[in-house]
Amino acid sequence: MKRHSKMAWVEALRTAVAIGIALLIVFVIVLCVSSEPLNAIFNFLFGPLTTVRRMGNVVEEMIPIMFTGLSIVILYRTGLFNLSAEGGFFLGAVVAAISALTLPLPPVLNLLVAMILAAVAGGVTSLIPGILKVKCGANEIVTSLMLNYVCLNVGLYFIQTFFIDPEINSKYTYQFPASMELPTIIPGTRVHAGLIIAILCVVACHFILERTPLGYKATLVGSNGRMAKYSGVGTAAVIIGTQFLGGALAGLGGSVELFGMYRRFQYLELTNYGWDGILIAIVARYKAKYVPLAALFLAYLRIGADIMSRTSDVPFEIVKIIQAVVIVLISAQAILSGFRKKMIIKETQELENKAVSANG
Repeated sequence: MKRHSKMAWVEALRTAVAIGIALLIVFVIVLCVSSEPLNAIFNFLFGPLTTVRRMGNVVEEMIPIMFTGLSIVILYRTGLFNLSAEGGFFLGAVVAAISALTLPLPPVLNLLVAMILAAVAGGVTSLIPGILKVKCGANEIVTSLMLNYVCLNVGLYFIQTFFIDPEINSKYTYQFPASMELPTIIPGTRVHAGLIIAILCVVACHFILERTPLGYKATLVGSNGRMAKYSGVGTAAVIIGTQFLGGALAGLGGSVELFGMYRRFQYLELTNYGWDGILIAIVARYKAKYVPLAALFLAYLRIGADIMSRTSDVPFEIVKIIQAVVIVLISAQAILSGFRKKMIIKETQELENKAVSANG
């Protein structure tokens, strides 16, 4: 068995053990707080599978966090803790809404233009902390966190100043043209074509990160920036390129979620999808190909927990605790770390023995 296959098996085992421990803790919590623990646990584990609508809810929840999860994977690849995916997602939705309401373009073209502009807005958003890091040495965590709130307030200013519909009793924009709606792809649900776009983005990101010079250089910069610089890699260009690409994915996700789920822009605060993207990236071990599985897991967990809170006596606050416990354990690096080290040592010894035999 090849080395990478063994490591993949170890990582899968670590995840399975973490899920098992998390579910055991969930059972204990539910037993302590519920008078009908079996019903509550059943709804938590199997509730999302009981109807097509509920299964659709899981997929709907997956779509936006796939985009932000991919965004964080790429943003982190060069070692920068850029947290601007939240602001990029929101600003992407703002720019997409403004494009939909102001540009008189023919059907299909107007949708494509709005999404492209949203991606550019998200890319520029994440580019700012990257440039400040490269040119000024500014801490990207601080700048990106503050930038999220700049995006929120700037976006709300334009939306609420120029595009609020005065005929409805809410701070929502005018309705988008019918041609701006992403078509539903699964009857009986609200699962829209954004799922296809998200899957295509996963494939593209995996190819870029694992099969192109940019991906190789980004990995090298993230693992050892000084060595990359001495090797002749343009670290500044690589950092700026990956930050723009990661932000563009977040901005694209904002437009996809907007046109897939809503007929008006109706966000009044940050969506939290960017923060979810951090969880997705951690659970996916910062690998683009695992992002759909991580998004499916988190979406299933949340829909199951929501069903449990609505169909049993488990309080909503307990549901939040359960979600946190599961995520923490899944992302824990210490689980089976000793076993993983033993595997690495064993493989190293085998390679040394083969080398000695070949030379002898």
